[in-house]
Amino acid sequence: MEKKNIALAVVLSFVTCGIYGFYWLYTMTEDVHRLVGRQTTASGGLVILFSIVSCGIYLLYWFYKMGESITEAKEQRGMRVENSAGILYVILTIFALGVVAEALIQSSINDIIDHDVNNGSMAPTVA
Repeated sequence: MEKKNIALAVVLSFVTCGIYGFYWLYTMTEDVHRLVGRQTTASGGLVILFSIVSCGIYLLYWFYKMGESITEAKEQRGMRVENSAGILYVILTIFALGVVAEALIQSSINDIIDHDVNNGSMAPTVA
């Protein structure tokens, strides 16, 4: 699992007219599933498919579940948690700030990876 440069991911999402955003969504989903130790939503590919088919409605559910899943992953590690992260992500998405929610999710993933590396449970890598 690799930490991702959030600024680069945001820029690439805009420059590629959202195509990189689909890849980023896929990798975030798979990374969170690995960090929690179980699948908490559909797989990365199905998240993209369901989001397209439902005209984005599934994404609201996905953002909420990612907040819950990240909270669970942090609790498993004894890290400080934000219990309302899922609600925040949904609200940001409703107000057309989904990319901000994605950046916050990626930041949390990066924090968990740093925690695991510092505690010796994962080898450091950066993308």
